[in-house]
Amino acid sequence: MDSEIKILFMSDIHLGIKNDDMYIPDYARVNTFKRIAAIAREHDILLIGGDLIDNSSVGNDVIELIKTEFRGLRNASTDIIYTPGAGELSSRETLPTFILDFNASCLFSSVMSPTPYLYMKDDQKLYIYGVPATAGFDISKIRKISEEGLHIGLFHVDINFDNGKNNSPVYRVQKNDIRSPGLDFYAFGFNHNFKMFKILDRIIGVCPGSPESTSFDETGDRYVISIVIKENRLYQIKRLTVNSMKLYNNSIDCSGLMTMGPIKELLENNKSKKAIQRMVLSGGRDFILRHDELQKYKNEFFKLDIIDQSIPTIDSLIEEFQYENSLRGEFYKILKEQIDQNNLPHDIEMKDLVVSLNKITRDGFENLEDWLCSL
Repeated sequence: MDSEIKILFMSDIHLGIKNDDMYIPDYARVNTFKRIAAIAREHDILLIGGDLIDNSSVGNDVIELIKTEFRGLRNASTDIIYTPGAGELSSRETLPTFILDFNASCLFSSVMSPTPYLYMKDDQKLYIYGVPATAGFDISKIRKISEEGLHIGLFHVDINFDNGKNNSPVYRVQKNDIRSPGLDFYAFGFNHNFKMFKILDRIIGVCPGSPESTSFDETGDRYVISIVIKENRLYQIKRLTVNSMKLYNNSIDCSGLMTMGPIKELLENNKSKKAIQRMVLSGGRDFILRHDELQKYKNEFFKLDIIDQSIPTIDSLIEEFQYENSLRGEFYKILKEQIDQNNLPHDIEMKDLVVSLNKITRDGFENLEDWLCSL
């Protein structure tokens, strides 16, 4: 059987990130990193495309975690090839000394001499090129040093799909210039969502995205990339789902709905103790939103956050509250009578009335005052 080189590619896990709005606990990100390390033990090489850590001020617990997992990989004969991202660099674009203590097989720490790392297995040669993330480096300066073997670029760069202005903290490469170094394959970090690059149906590069969400834009399954090299050629590439928590971030326009049915159906489909569900309701709403029914789903998720920005019609407000045995119920009974008898002032703006009534009904007068002052 022909020998093969197995590569696992990850980037942008951002260990140590502090983002209280995300709800994802630290242990979930740690578990994902440990899962990736376990998968990497079944590969010859682990490529890291930067932002392994969120910033250069991470705590000792994160540093020790990485050192322990890297030590296990090296003991399992897995080479670790690591190009630093923006998270690893200080404000002066220098690497903190603890990065050296991670003891990677190869750490691309210099932009001045991008010498490739050579990995050999039987008759195969693999050259890996990399540079630390910096806005000033030009990727086009890298060139193959040999025509033999397979040549891979491991870069933490912002791929500019819209050819807009450069306001990125790292080097920004134009989409049409991706292949300027003339390498055989490109492993890109920095972009947090999966993306594959092809030319004439041939895969030439990939962004794995973040393996655990770091913002509400990073939803669903999250990946690392497994690559197999045979006969100095790309033989196989596939995504492996690794995230410990799955994030759903849904926006629902209630103006197109007749009932709560589609909202509850989405919650039913997504519910999981390992899922974080954020749902924003907007638009005009001509049905009763039973908040108590929706809140019953809280126990079905790791975290559920329903943000109701919808505006009910006056009819749905009346229908929801007129049968209450309360002052609020009595108010809506009288309001319905006045509307039925066409006794409301003719110059009243119904939309403004509904917005104000909804605000008072949900939040009370104290919060209404704050709201009115903000307008």
